[in-house]
Amino acid sequence: MEAEMTSKERFINALEGKDVDRVPYGYLWFGAGHAVLERMDTSLRDAYGSAEGIARAQILSREIYHHDNVMSPWGCLLVEAEALGTKVTIKENAYPAVEKYALKSAAEHELINPDNIEKSGRVKTIAGSVEILKKEIGAEAFIIGATMSPLMLASQVMGGSRLCIDMLKDRDVFHSLLEKLTESCILFSDSLLEAGADGIFVENGESTGDLFSPQMAEEFMLPYTKELYDHIKAEGGYVISHNCASHAFYDLEMKLEPHALNFAFGDVRLLGKKYGVECKNLHNHNNIGCGPRHCFKEFKEFSDAGICLMGNIIPDAPLTGSRAEIEHEVKSCLSAAPEKGFILATGCEIPLNTPLEKMEMLWDAVKAGI
Repeated sequence: MEAEMTSKERFINALEGKDVDRVPYGYLWFGAGHAVLERMDTSLRDAYGSAEGIARAQILSREIYHHDNVMSPWGCLLVEAEALGTKVTIKENAYPAVEKYALKSAAEHELINPDNIEKSGRVKTIAGSVEILKKEIGAEAFIIGATMSPLMLASQVMGGSRLCIDMLKDRDVFHSLLEKLTESCILFSDSLLEAGADGIFVENGESTGDLFSPQMAEEFMLPYTKELYDHIKAEGGYVISHNCASHAFYDLEMKLEPHALNFAFGDVRLLGKKYGVECKNLHNHNNIGCGPRHCFKEFKEFSDAGICLMGNIIPDAPLTGSRAEIEHEVKSCLSAAPEKGFILATGCEIPLNTPLEKMEMLWDAVKAGI
């Protein structure tokens, strides 16, 4: 496994469907972060509040886990919501949680001021971490900034239950809220790109049949998220669409036209019809995935359209799996993946408390496979 490319070159070539010297190995948020923080002799709370702390944690995680990218912010998904008025509880060694939503309903959408994104100290901290990463490893590693899709952000400023109610009973008002949230997402993405991010990783997990009908997702997710993706691309950034839902609307993901799709499951309905496979039941920490990786077959249209696939090791595999099971996960993904336009990664974030020795097993399997 003699490297001929830098991690950044390798990652970009995969996103563009070009030749790579080996399959890129992707890192999501702050996977297995406790082992990194332990080595830094700090807490998540302390690192969380410092641009330097975030950057150092990401650089160290890359050194010990060997990924081809870094990402900021981490698994904390509340940066934009906090800037827009949602109050969060900061924890010592766990991600922040919502303490109080900014809005009681979409009818209060006028309380949302997208300009607060640019004024937010937390946003400036995240942008500062990207600036440090760009300066120190920007020539070597691919730097990803992470943001919410507008519909995901809506659930963080008003809560999921209220969101569903307002979608049904007050559509026009909810659309007005989404317009403001789209502007907010764009401003946050701009801050990350201007700081030096090479691309934006967009959490779009609410585009799923677990929560909405296809018609609702097409009305309330598609136009706003498409506007965000198109803006990022126009600004020269790569777009990675993350949807780890078990009943994701992949036809709508295709319409969004990202550079890459990061996924955890295949199309459950199609897999059941074609192969008699229940993807969700197979892809869990008890079964450690399906050997044939039928889900990749259902994403051929993405590959044919030039959309890179990024996945889909079970996130819990390094935490709960044996060495043999971890090796099985990696081999299954690599054997089913397309020859070009593929990044090996987990389908979502590896749990924070995953031991270092398990991550070393994962890297051993990756090295053996690539």
